[in-house]
Amino acid sequence: MSIQALHFVLDVDGNGAVAGWEVLDALKWGFSLPGRLLTEALGNLPWLADALGIQASAATGYASFHGLLATGSSLVFWVLVLYGLTRIGARKSPDDTQADPPRVPGMPHYRGPQPRK
Repeated sequence: MSIQALHFVLDVDGNGAVAGWEVLDALKWGFSLPGRLLTEALGNLPWLADALGIQASAATGYASFHGLLATGSSLVFWVLVLYGLTRIGARKSPDDTQADPPRVPGMPHYRGPQPRK
């Protein structure tokens, strides 16, 4: 089975050099890849493709790769990835918050700057 969403050529014009617009096109392709894969998977299920109006199979063409379903699902995917990255290390156990700071014998605990009297 050939997955059309994975087909990509970096040097589009074939001149042997990569231009700035080709790099931007590669970034756009990479960010839209999760939605394109989901749309192509749903487009290969005939009853679901007919119900959602998806055209993402070899029989119907691949017009839905730039549609609302592909764009929306890519957006949801990347928002969830960013949310997951921001939550790494954010979970602390309740025992860690209740623990006293380490104390050095013979040294008073610093309580911060005191207001003037």
